[in-house]
Amino acid sequence: MEHVFISYSKQNIDFARSLRRQLEAAGFPVWMDETALVPSERWWRRIEENIRSCEAFFVVMSVESESSDWVERELLLAERLRKPIFPVLLSGEPWSRLANIQYVPMTEGVRAVLPTDLTDGLARYVPPRPGEVLRVPPPLPDSPFPIGVPSVGTRRSPLRRALIPAAFALLIFVVLVFLVPQLLNPSPPDTPTPDRLTPDPAALPNLTVGRLRTSPRNPAPGQVFILSIALQNTGGAESGAFNWTWDSSLTDPVELNTLVGEVEGIPPNGSKNISFPVSYGWWGSYNTQLVVDIDSEVVESDDRDNRRPFVLTLADVPFEVDFALVPPAEVVEPPQILDESTFSEWNLRFSVAPPPGADCPDARLRIIEEAGDLLLELDGVVGACVQSRVRVDVLRDSVGAVVVELLPEEQTDSATLFLFDSLSAAEPLFSTTQIDLPGGEPTTIGDDLDTTRSIRRFEIGLTPGVVRISRIVMFRQTP
Repeated sequence: MEHVFISYSKQNIDFARSLRRQLEAAGFPVWMDETALVPSERWWRRIEENIRSCEAFFVVMSVESESSDWVERELLLAERLRKPIFPVLLSGEPWSRLANIQYVPMTEGVRAVLPTDLTDGLARYVPPRPGEVLRVPPPLPDSPFPIGVPSVGTRRSPLRRALIPAAFALLIFVVLVFLVPQLLNPSPPDTPTPDRLTPDPAALPNLTVGRLRTSPRNPAPGQVFILSIALQNTGGAESGAFNWTWDSSLTDPVELNTLVGEVEGIPPNGSKNISFPVSYGWWGSYNTQLVVDIDSEVVESDDRDNRRPFVLTLADVPFEVDFALVPPAEVVEPPQILDESTFSEWNLRFSVAPPPGADCPDARLRIIEEAGDLLLELDGVVGACVQSRVRVDVLRDSVGAVVVELLPEEQTDSATLFLFDSLSAAEPLFSTTQIDLPGGEPTTIGDDLDTTRSIRRFEIGLTPGVVRISRIVMFRQTP
């Protein structure tokens, strides 16, 4: 269903409710977590579903929401999905990250009225529901009185003239009986009761994210490494159970909630180490983030330090794929069929390239085990389809050189590696051929490593025989 999503800080919930009521009164369906979430559901999954399905994204800009982890995550996802964003300024300064978008000032809070130019602009993305627009009749022309209030000279019925004195008499009675005693005997000043006292911050837990390390220290692209992070409780009380989440990339390509885990609790001034396997499928640096108590289950003395961003940088070494693992860090259990998305997290796409004019509907790629080695082989090829090639698309950027290790099943006349400078190129940029490959022995075929190329696609073929690959090594393109 088409709807508007409202992102806001829980500290601004009264204003968010007012904004929701005004949007609904104008006929726009609205989703916000305060009214739509079931307590037993995992919050983020439901929020993510509604951001993905919304037609417009409202973000309440305020001092409180600017430091809110939830608003940050919701806005990141909306930006990644290219949703139409409508910023509403409640307090503080407009956010610089949304400087290119016209914002609507509503600094009067719950008394602020939604401007018509905003609803007119919103209607281009979310058409108001027919029959659900609240229509309030305008005042009569040239009349100083609102609708429903009689003007001077309006004729009143005899019953109405009789009721007015009675109403005044009832009002005087109420004032004499209830209000005057309160004024003569004022109640003692309100004193806070124990359950209304502000908790002592020293008696509360305080969750923070401590040191982190990787093993190995400088991982390579495609290499699985262990990320270890210390979670700390610097407060004076047991934290109780809480959830954490790790975002593997806060910039394009954005990857939120890559891993989610639970900690049963951390004692005061204690810590707990968590560790998990990670792999990245390209060179460079990744802006990551770990957030503790993602569901706001722990009452803390300070929840502003529940998030820690950090950068992971991969070593500038060759990117090796040996088919023992598939992304993100899953051990292969052969035989395993590959599809085009199996290696997409490593920015690679494997497929079958049939020979010209051949129809090979049963051709596929699978990982098998042979004599302790894991091999990628063509399967389901007969007749002319035996000459199909294994095609690899490089999705993120170009590589500078490629080396492929083959393990032919039988004696092979030749193996050829074709290099292309685009995903759609018809003719290869370069090709290299290895002659007379002995069966059952690994043979390496590859590009000239001293030459810099811009490779976006490569294909491997055997004549005759079926392609079987034990390893692929890609080298970063040098400037």
